[in-house]
Amino acid sequence: MSGLSIPQPGSSASSHRRGRARRQRNRAFSLQLTSMMDVLIIIVIFLLKSYGLSIMQVPQEDKMTLPVSKSTEVFGEGIILMIAKDQISVDAEPVVQFVGDWNEAKFELPEDAKANELGGRILPVYDVLKKKKEEFDALAARAPNPEEARKKWTGELLVQADKEVPYDVIRRVMFTAGLVGFKQFRLTVEKQAED
Repeated sequence: MSGLSIPQPGSSASSHRRGRARRQRNRAFSLQLTSMMDVLIIIVIFLLKSYGLSIMQVPQEDKMTLPVSKSTEVFGEGIILMIAKDQISVDAEPVVQFVGDWNEAKFELPEDAKANELGGRILPVYDVLKKKKEEFDALAARAPNPEEARKKWTGELLVQADKEVPYDVIRRVMFTAGLVGFKQFRLTVEKQAED
């Protein structure tokens, strides 16, 4: 064994190599948990923010053609009131049928649905929207802090109307909703394809 020297246990060369190997092994397996937690929190915040800004999918009736718009505004959720060629519905539940053939698109309300008052409230729509508002108030009353829960009422109504609906029908719907307590009206449109 002339060229190769084997260090004896306990000698300085042996302990020096073991110490270096131990330090390298410790460096290879150490995790920076603080940095990982920071990255995780940033990802969670990003996901929560982007979730709230996603485009809302609003159901659309077959007998309705929405107007087209270039607007990029995104709106929140609310009660959806649809005015199709044949009926008015609230949250996909039919409320009142228009008189006549829907292919003619007259948008004429039945006589028993109209109130004979200034502004012309639509009685079935009023009843359904009032019931929705009362349901919200009942839920708010059962909350741990009822006053704070009532403040969450935004009074937002998403109006989805066929592009042929006369202004008078939309005005009557908005007047009716205003009597119930809805304060914000958003007219939903179909996004125009980008050129």
